[in-house]
Order: sequence, then C-alpha cells, then structure tokens
Amino acid sequence: MSNNPSFRKRLLISALAAAAAISLSFTGCDGVFKKQESVSRQSQTSAADKETAKSKFGDNIAVKSENYTMSLPMFSYSFNNIIQYFTAYYGYDATKSSKEQFYDEENGITWYDTFMDNTKNEIKRLFTLCESARKEGVSLDDIDTQNIENNLSTMHSAAESAGQSFDEYLAKNLGDNVTEDDVRKYLEENFLAQKYYRQLYNSFQYTDEEYENTYNGNKEAYQYVDFLLFSFGYGTMESSDSSVVIDEEQKAKAKAAADELAKCKTQDEFKEYVTKYLNENRDYVNISSENSDGSAPTEEDYQKAIASQVDSVLNEKYPYEATSDEGKWLFDTGRKVNDTYISESTSSYGVIMVTKTAYRDESINRNVRHILFTAGTDGSDAEAKKKAEEVYEEWKKGEATEDSFAKLAEKYNAESDTGSAANGGLYEDVYRGQKVPEFNDWLFDENRKVGDTEIVKTDYGYHIMYYVGESMPVWKSSVDSVLRRSDISEKYAELEKNVTVEFDDDYIYTIPDPTEKAENDDENSESASSQESTSASSADESKADESKSE
Repeated sequence: MSNNPSFRKRLLISALAAAAAISLSFTGCDGVFKKQESVSRQSQTSAADKETAKSKFGDNIAVKSENYTMSLPMFSYSFNNIIQYFTAYYGYDATKSSKEQFYDEENGITWYDTFMDNTKNEIKRLFTLCESARKEGVSLDDIDTQNIENNLSTMHSAAESAGQSFDEYLAKNLGDNVTEDDVRKYLEENFLAQKYYRQLYNSFQYTDEEYENTYNGNKEAYQYVDFLLFSFGYGTMESSDSSVVIDEEQKAKAKAAADELAKCKTQDEFKEYVTKYLNENRDYVNISSENSDGSAPTEEDYQKAIASQVDSVLNEKYPYEATSDEGKWLFDTGRKVNDTYISESTSSYGVIMVTKTAYRDESINRNVRHILFTAGTDGSDAEAKKKAEEVYEEWKKGEATEDSFAKLAEKYNAESDTGSAANGGLYEDVYRGQKVPEFNDWLFDENRKVGDTEIVKTDYGYHIMYYVGESMPVWKSSVDSVLRRSDISEKYAELEKNVTVEFDDDYIYTIPDPTEKAENDDENSESASSQESTSASSADESKADESKSE
C-alpha cells in the first residue's frame, strides 16, 4: 500500500445532472427506487415509422397520467440529459451512436434502450409524486411560484447575454421545439415533486432503540479506524507507457526502512522515525526545488516541509472496507492500538500503525441556515457583499427570528443555492469538515450558540449564517439516512400502485440518438450550402447571359 488517496480516503462522487437550471432528479431519489427491466425496442421503429409516427395522446404528447402530460420535445430533453449524465459519470462514449453500442449484448440491449428506459423511469417517478401530492392536497405556494419565475428569469438573462432570442436559447440548450410554456410546466412539476418528497422523507420518526438495533445489525458499515501511514518508494513510472521501473537496490533499502518503522511501539516513536528518515533522505521531502522568488529552499524551509509531512501521516475516520488486505487487517476484531502492518504495492512499502481501533463516530452534527450571495458575472464580489449586508440589515430590522430568516433564504437562495432554497436555506446534520473551511470554522466554533448570526465569506460568495443548533451523532445520522431511504422506497412502491403513467412508445422511440441528429444537421447544412452555391452559380450565369445580350 502507498500514500495513494484512494486508500487514505474513500472517494464519494455526487452526481448532479444539471442543464439550464433544470434537473429532473429530486433530492434523495437517485438510486432508491427499483428500475424497470430494459426492453429492446429500437429495431421496432423503422425509418418509415419515424416519418409517419404521431402522438396517440394528441397535441404532441409523449407521456400522460391522470392530471399531467409531457410533450415529446421535453421528453427528448430529459432523454438527452440522461445521456449527458452517463457520459459524465459512467464513461459512456458519446461520440458513437448509442444504437450501435451494447449495454447488454447477450440480450440485445443497446445503450439507446438503456437511456430510454432510464428516462421513462425518471418521468414515471416525477408524475407519480406529482399525482400523489395532488391527491393529498400538497400544492405550490407563492414562494415556490416566485422561485420558478426566478429560474425562468435567469434563463432569459442567459439568452440575452448570449445574444439570442429566448426561443433560440431554448433550442440550443434544451432541444428543438421546446417552448417557454414547456419549461414553466416542467419546473412546476419538479418543484411539486420535490416538495412532496421532502414532506414524505421528513415524516418518518425513529426511536433510539431502532437506531441502535439498525447499527448493531450491520455495525461495520458505520465504523471507522484511525491510523498512521508512511510509505517508502522504490520504483519510478515511465511517462511513455506508464510502466513501473523497479530499482532493486532501492527496493531492498525501502524494505529495510519499512521493517525498522514497523518495530516502533508507540505513535511518538513512529513520527520520530519518519522525521529522522526524511532528514536523512531529502529526496522524500515534499518541497519545491525553488521558492517563488527563485531561491533554493533553506534549512528552515526543509524543516517546515518535514514537519508538515510528518503531520500528514495521520489518517482519521477511514471508513469500513474489507476489499483490500489493509482494510481486512485494520478492521479485524483482534486489532489493537499501536499494532503495525507492512503492505507492498507495485512501487513501495507502506507501514501502518493503528491509533484508534474500529469505532463509531459520536461527534455531534450541527444544523445551520444560510443565505448565499455569489459574485457577479464580472467576478467582482463587491455587489454580493453589499447585497448580503443589506439583506442582513433587513432581517435584523424585522422579526429577526429563524422563521423570518428562512423566508428570506427561500427568496434569495433561489438564484444562488437552489438545493437549499425550498428548505429555507437549511442544512441539517452537517458534520465537522463537510463544508468549506470558513463555513466549517464558523459553524463548529466551540462558543457557537443557538441563534448566532454573522456574514461569512467563502469561495462561493457571502453567506448570512444562522446557527440552528446541534443535531445527532454522526453514526446516528448515517443510520437515520439508511432507515429513511428504506422507508421512502417502500412508500414510493405503494404510491406507484395507485398512479398510472402511460408512454406512447412508438412516438418516443422516434427520438434520434444525438449523433444521428448531428449527422442530419450536417447533411442539412451541406444541402443548404449546396443549394446556395447552385443558386449563386445560376445567378452568375444569368448575369453573364444578360451581359452578352447587352
């Protein structure tokens, strides 16, 4: 094992599919609901069908439920959004036709089929939640409506900045024939679905006993270990073919050093050895060959770099995993503090010393509300700062309560932080280190009291902060998420049984793969160019004839 970040910290990827301020996915839904099985249909839609297919639902409608419909252009937009998502996060090759790439070649399932299946699933979720919200009397309020108009206003501004009419902007960013009414309707449905989903998600209540039972039923999933790690390299990577060249003499020295480090009995001894080793092997020190002014590093520079490197050997809150030899060893039930382990990778020996055996994180999460003002299009943050100060004064001169703060957050975050706008700027169960440094430091200040407010500047802009209070321990928050996701999945399955969503398959399968559309656009462009050329040639010949006649 080496100092590779893939072992030190597990990489958690948040996939956000966003385009033109619209997203079909609603918070917490991705990956929760059971997907339909893919069925290959693309071959059933012939070229002739594509020319003659009409909506059986009328008025260009591709999907319908009892009270909601979706046009073919908006379905096409959703379809292409799904393709963008898979291209960004799953390595799908968007340069080739999805109809010629197989997701499941054995069963004849192409990527086109898979994208269509995912699009239908997303829209079915959307309509199921909207219909269920309608039946239970959940509706959009004035703030929701204003947020929708703010989204549209932002799109209008983007079109203006691009020097395009709004119709041109929609065609370029969302697809041909998408209208402003389509977009407004789509936003209304998404806002309603998200609102109802949040109400369902927050409606579940659990006892301490349920939390403990869930934890004990799968405690490894919620556990961490802390350890020290230092690696001794003995190989170099060739830039030409990425192969690793092993220096056998250096390998022997690295193994001897690793064996010595593994003999250390305490954490202080471990760090002292690393410090001594770095002082004796300056090539291992992470330091630039020259300072910003071009001068060579001084001894003081080296000592600062070494001290920083020694501090970095501590790895905290490494989550449970038993896929690697190191992980199996770290989480072994017989593991003790100060136990050591030597691991070999393709180019180094790594030495691990346990500093804290498997534990659950009892640190307390915190809740906070914020209103964010971002920098202007010119990059200047002066306007953002001024606006934050004005709104902060507006709040202080008013009721100056959490509720009044939440209302302002709903209003202003609609443009800057859409994820928290509907929640009144609320972030719940924030753990230490989750947010950017300035945000984190303010929130977890040991002197922080409920109701504290302040303006905090981060790389994102200016935040008006409101401290709500402590939440629950980190481990319990993780268990809570598991319980809620399970319950919301069961609840959705119940809702789905009572809602009928119909798709006009013959109609929606006329939507081309993006590469096909691009080819058609190129052909049309060449055809138009050819016609223009022919017309120009004819005109020139005509003028020539007229000249001869004269």
